[in-house]
Amino acid sequence: MRRNSQTRKVLYCAVMLLSFMATTGYGQSVSQTRKFDIPSLSLLQALTRFSVQSDIQYISSNPRISVMTSRRVSGVYTPGDALTIMLAGSGFNFEFTNHNTVRLFREIPVEYDTGPPSVAEEIEAPEIIPDDWAVTSVTGEGNQSKEAKGFILEEIMVTARKMKENLLYVPVAVTAISGIALEMRDMTDISAVADVAPNVNFSFGGTSSGSSSAAVVYIRGVGQNDFTPVTDPGVGIYVDGVYLARTIGAVLDIIDLEIIEILRGPQGTLFGRNTIGGAISLITHDPGDEFSGRLRATGGKDERIDIFGSVDIPFTKNFRTTFTGLYKSREGYVDRVLTGQKLGNDDVLGGRVKFVWDAAEDLTLKLSFDGSHEREESAPEVATGIGGTFVDLFNDNIFGNGAPAECAGGGTVDNPACANEQFVGAPFESYDTGPSQSDVDQWGVSLTVDWQTSENLSVKSITAYREIDAEFARSSDGTPFLIFQTTDDFTQDQITQEFQLIGTSFGNRLNWVAGAFYMKETASDIGLIEAIVPSFPRLIGGSTNNDNFAIFAEGTYSLTNRARVTGGLRYTNETKRFDPLIKIIAKDVPEVPPGEESLDFEEVTWRGILAYDISDRSSAYFSISKGFKSGGFVQRLTNPVTRIGDDQLPTFDPEKVTSYEVGLKAELPEHGLRFALAAFYSDYTNIQVAANPPGEINTVTANAAEATIKGIEGEFTWIPMSALFIQGAVGFQDAKYDSIDESSGVGVSLDDDLIRTPEFSSNLGVSYRIDLGGGLGTLTPRVDWVYKS
Repeated sequence: MRRNSQTRKVLYCAVMLLSFMATTGYGQSVSQTRKFDIPSLSLLQALTRFSVQSDIQYISSNPRISVMTSRRVSGVYTPGDALTIMLAGSGFNFEFTNHNTVRLFREIPVEYDTGPPSVAEEIEAPEIIPDDWAVTSVTGEGNQSKEAKGFILEEIMVTARKMKENLLYVPVAVTAISGIALEMRDMTDISAVADVAPNVNFSFGGTSSGSSSAAVVYIRGVGQNDFTPVTDPGVGIYVDGVYLARTIGAVLDIIDLEIIEILRGPQGTLFGRNTIGGAISLITHDPGDEFSGRLRATGGKDERIDIFGSVDIPFTKNFRTTFTGLYKSREGYVDRVLTGQKLGNDDVLGGRVKFVWDAAEDLTLKLSFDGSHEREESAPEVATGIGGTFVDLFNDNIFGNGAPAECAGGGTVDNPACANEQFVGAPFESYDTGPSQSDVDQWGVSLTVDWQTSENLSVKSITAYREIDAEFARSSDGTPFLIFQTTDDFTQDQITQEFQLIGTSFGNRLNWVAGAFYMKETASDIGLIEAIVPSFPRLIGGSTNNDNFAIFAEGTYSLTNRARVTGGLRYTNETKRFDPLIKIIAKDVPEVPPGEESLDFEEVTWRGILAYDISDRSSAYFSISKGFKSGGFVQRLTNPVTRIGDDQLPTFDPEKVTSYEVGLKAELPEHGLRFALAAFYSDYTNIQVAANPPGEINTVTANAAEATIKGIEGEFTWIPMSALFIQGAVGFQDAKYDSIDESSGVGVSLDDDLIRTPEFSSNLGVSYRIDLGGGLGTLTPRVDWVYKS
């Protein structure tokens, strides 16, 4: 609240008017009960809802109302009782100055205060919002509301540590993108997060897959390039707390999201294995308590059509639902010159329905169904060169071992029978004629139960089932000939259950999370590999059956009202089973005798953090964290394997990362500026390298290397004037192999770069709001620029 004479006059008039209304019967008595329904939010948001539901205004000059979190209030209470519940544990107290106005002030115990003992703390609020702007309760960066005359720098609440916290004080490198910001940037699927978050690389396709829905995610140089069910991702993707175990189907379309959180660095304590690079968490929209709907249509080049619709229907005050649908269609951008096909197109139909039931004052149930149907061409590929062993073999077969020298790989002779550089087209052209397909059907259901058992303890249960059925194919030789092409039949289903206990102890000095996680997964991937090699075509793949169990706990203890220490542990126990299928079709005899083998893994991951609030609008932290990615089996076997006893199939061990990070987050509201800086150093060991060994036709995975990755990253949001909104980020990472295990045979050397780890990345977005006047609304042009080295 800005302390100038104009504001004081307005505030004085408002208080006098409300006092008059109270004495003349317009105001309601503070002793009368009312129905309150206010979830746990920041105090700023919760108090705004309190004002709406009670017709009572609040006055506070303390900026911590945007930092502290309120307790949930649901039921019939007097306004005083409702405030007592909301403010419990926050350090705030209140007094009614009249029937329609309540003043909030902060009481701090002496042992929390680093300065002179004081009963009440009154802090002059910085100039957060110019006094000609309207204040809204929407959370997100650069929001505009119907009432606002410009952009507003507002707080962002995230659940990066399983509890709702102000992003400014979360001691983790997190990029949070609100639903409004997603629309501003025209982000239609989650691969676009790589254009926003520093040191994040998100693409699709994956090794030998051809599926445009196979996510390939690397954060700070750590990830996974393979899609097979025997290898795991290095960056975990979550939807409303539900873990997606496979990369197939993980290039999710953005359907009515509340927020996306990109957590950088190992998240092994709270999110578990396979998050050693980081985690991406998608939080979907909850239905509101009023009937409302949205419809958005987008058109563009390549016959692009996007249609999105959503409607909230509150059947009763305690039972609400939202229905969401999406259709996306766009032509591909890589031309298959000889077939007329266009690779890299969009053809997706998806939707979600969510039910929210406030079963009791302290109990909420959320039931969600979602699904998508994709029928697309394969992921786009173009040949940058044509040559090598298999190309030479093809040419020798065509010419009876007498191929002209210029027809060999690398040549450009204009002989349509030759496989060589004549089939390297323009940058967006391909001369492939083989199979092209990316069909993915997936659906899931989840039930989330939130139970506030007491003032200091809540229980959450997340139960989910997901299923994927996919077929995808691609030709990777870049020629009109059959030299190398693949077709995959992929299925997967998973059941997950997570329990969380979230509480406070020792007079709210300790905030803690504890819980347990279980996952049961079955999957099958059978690939038809066709190649010029005499032992092909053949089937390569198999089925998997995995179990994972974990228990975890993390707590943050306030040493003073500014200094905090965090410690966390997670124990993981996992069993992986694999039954391979390797068959040369001409022989019709399995190359590997059938039979299931298993691997067991036990790991303990941990995290420690020291954090300090430099001021009420800035914080710094130092953290050390350790994570791991599970080991597994090698699926693509090209040579016969003798099965005598156990553990005869090729396997690889877990890889591990220990990361050290220092960070600074600050907000200068008087300048409309928010920024975050982080520097990190990662010790990356037992790296699972997926590569083609010399002389091998298939990709294999082996623990082949160790590396050091260090870097810096920064993000900022700046509103220099109410109509201008600027945001950007920059990242730098120096990633080098320290050692190579030559016996692994994957053909990686110390001079090679770590894949999908650009040294520099940056982005900048600028929006300007133009008021058209005359009740015509506003126009907001935006420009986005992205660079990766």
